[in-house]
Amino acid sequence: MIKRFQRVSLVKQIIYLNVLMLSFLLVSFLISNYIAQRIVEDKVTESVNKLMLQLEATMKNFYKDMDGISYSLLYSPTLQQYLSTNDALTHILMDDDIVSQFSSTLSLKEDIKGILLYNNTGKLIANLGEKANITPKNQASVIEYTTSILPNSSYYTISVPVYNLQNNIKLKDYRGMCVFLMDGARFNELLQTSKQSPHSKFLLLDEKDVIIAGTAPQNYGEVFHSENYSNRHKYLVQEAVLKNTGWKIISVLPKAEVLQDVSTIKNLNIATYIVIFSMLLLFLVVFYNQVFKPVKALLDFVKSYTKKGKDRRFSVTFNNEIGVLGSRLNQMLDDIDHLSRDIQVVQQKAFDIELMKKKMEISAYRNQINPHFLYNTLECIRAIALFHKAEDIAEITSSLSKMFRYSIKGAGFVSIGEELLYLREYSRIIDYRFRGKIQIRVEAEERLQSLYTLKLLLQPIVENAVFHGLETKVSSGLVTVQVNLRRDQLVCFTVKDDGVGMSGQRLEEVRAQLNRFEGPVVMNDGGVGIGLANIYRRIKLFYGENAQMTIESKVDEGTMVILTVPIMEEPGETEGELCFKS
Repeated sequence: MIKRFQRVSLVKQIIYLNVLMLSFLLVSFLISNYIAQRIVEDKVTESVNKLMLQLEATMKNFYKDMDGISYSLLYSPTLQQYLSTNDALTHILMDDDIVSQFSSTLSLKEDIKGILLYNNTGKLIANLGEKANITPKNQASVIEYTTSILPNSSYYTISVPVYNLQNNIKLKDYRGMCVFLMDGARFNELLQTSKQSPHSKFLLLDEKDVIIAGTAPQNYGEVFHSENYSNRHKYLVQEAVLKNTGWKIISVLPKAEVLQDVSTIKNLNIATYIVIFSMLLLFLVVFYNQVFKPVKALLDFVKSYTKKGKDRRFSVTFNNEIGVLGSRLNQMLDDIDHLSRDIQVVQQKAFDIELMKKKMEISAYRNQINPHFLYNTLECIRAIALFHKAEDIAEITSSLSKMFRYSIKGAGFVSIGEELLYLREYSRIIDYRFRGKIQIRVEAEERLQSLYTLKLLLQPIVENAVFHGLETKVSSGLVTVQVNLRRDQLVCFTVKDDGVGMSGQRLEEVRAQLNRFEGPVVMNDGGVGIGLANIYRRIKLFYGENAQMTIESKVDEGTMVILTVPIMEEPGETEGELCFKS
């Protein structure tokens, strides 16, 4: 499942996560709302139960009071005597006493609206107060509560049997019945204080479900239809039965009013859910524009980079991490291009080295054609010169022979001592040619002569100094060659002349040509230094950046060329194999 999820695109992953989170929030809201409703319903139900218990206790106290009042009245000597005789005269004589006792009883309870007294035959023999249209039973064996006395009224009756107390109680000598006419509206105040909400109902019903009292006066005397409130999603209905009378206390609570506060919380949860949904939607829009879109653009650029050209760069239009990534990618591509160019330069240098090596091999092969014939010829000339006692010719011929032998030597590297010896042979020829006008002085540390260097490194520079710096000079000239070791372990070759020199502009042109590896290099207004350019190319190709050539010159003061190359203690087999000192 996780692997399958990881294969989905980033946008779909975010959408799935948002849907999952919204679903979780929705389920949480529904569960919390359901739990809140249940808690409120339970609390309200518990509260109504307590109220009903209180009402039930109040009704029990009321029944107890009525029992006491009825017994106090009905078993008084006056009332017992009144019921024990059927003589009309006796009744007339006792009417005042009966009325007096009835009046006292009416004053004890405001709920008692009238008292009616019946004899054992069911005949009304005395009454006081309101007299409703009552048709009681002929005989009441127990206390009975009866309603529906008057239409749309809350009156009810309490029928109490009267027995002769002078006889055995077990015989129950029935003497008559007293009916109390009661006003059930007195319970309204008690029920009204138990009302939980504006449209809730607290009702007192008789055994036939007729409304006696409650919070709906317009329904007194009507039958309460419980089926109208059977919808448990709309109403909370609770019921308590009074044992003495079989009456009921009914509580009807509309759920909409009970759960009004919960509905407020529910609406708040819905509003919160909508806000969260809007924020997540906004997050998706921002994520698409600020993350996915630039990532896709970056991915498209990477895919099309090799197809549309390697000079293209990613257009950075974002200031966030994607923009930084794009900038780093562009920088990496620039570094790759620079590295590629550097590799191409190195490869070009390697190619040039190989090409130069081949050219030098070809040149060596050409120069080695019949070398013994040339040596023998030069030796023959030297022998003839000695025979004719022409020692100058003999020495020049000897020097020329040694130089020729040195130049066609196959090795690309020689010791510094051999290079200086070759330079001395050349200086001897220059001395004979210019009759001492131009002198070449060589100064080298003895310890450096065993080190190795490129062959023919100094003679071309000295030749440039002679022919371009000193030959046109009227007075005599001097070329000084110095070889020493610097502190940074580089061998320094210095060739200095006191010739005509170069102007500043010409010197800059020469330096620029050398730095661009261009040639030939012009040393003065009339000469071309091909050898100097070739030496510069050779040391750059073989030594790289470790080799340097510096040219200093002033008009009429001379020119100084300084070469610095790494120390080489052993020669390589070819000019491309160098052994530097570690």
